[in-house]
Amino acid sequence: MQPYLNEMSVLGNLVSEPRLRYFPDGGAVLRITIETCDETGWECDGEDVTCVEYHDAVLYGLLAERIARSARAGARLWICGPLHRRYFADGLTGKSGMICEIETRQASLIASRIDSCLPYLTTSVRPRPGSHRV
Repeated sequence: MQPYLNEMSVLGNLVSEPRLRYFPDGGAVLRITIETCDETGWECDGEDVTCVEYHDAVLYGLLAERIARSARAGARLWICGPLHRRYFADGLTGKSGMICEIETRQASLIASRIDSCLPYLTTSVRPRPGSHRV
């Protein structure tokens, strides 16, 4: 059987201020949510529609500490790592659930908080109707 690759790569904006926490053994953990935006056009009327997606991620150790120290809400962040499903039970309410999150092994801060207040940059290679590339 051929092995499969479980690798996610996401470039987007950090949704909220990072809150660094520590395990009882002293290891750092940071749970974040990254917002991505995709602009697509409808075929029938050519109008642009913006689709927003949210991606949960977890960072550990020195990587978690570095990102928590330097990133702020709205910062453009690139993360890479495998997608994992985690099951949990809430000790207070007794409810259980499941979450899919990226176990981040690489991360880079792409832009500062001030830069990311600008409208989303489109990374699409498809030109808009009526425009041309030089």
